[in-house]
Amino acid sequence: MTTKKKIYRFIVPAILIIAFAAIYYHEQHEKNDRIFLKAEAIQSSFGWGYNIIADKKIYIHQEFIPAIPGKHGFKSKEDALLVGRKVIEKISSNQLPTITMEDLKELGITTDSLAAK
Repeated sequence: MTTKKKIYRFIVPAILIIAFAAIYYHEQHEKNDRIFLKAEAIQSSFGWGYNIIADKKIYIHQEFIPAIPGKHGFKSKEDALLVGRKVIEKISSNQLPTITMEDLKELGITTDSLAAK
């Protein structure tokens, strides 16, 4: 066997192994970059709140309406989920997950949306 054939016998498999390793690493790296976010409504002593779940772990625990002074829960599960989904929208858009009074107004959350104490 010539020296050239011996070299190809080792180089070609080595290149294939490196290529497969690179593809595998790239796929694993992409999977790790994706995080599944979900809003869950929770009942608290204030009324309704929400958790933002990131890969099955609580990322944000919010028992009361953000941006409103004092600790007031949402009147309904639906209102809590609306705001929770807005937080996810902000996170997905690379924004800070803070909720402003303007956000609440856009979602129709007003002082009438406060849970009764």
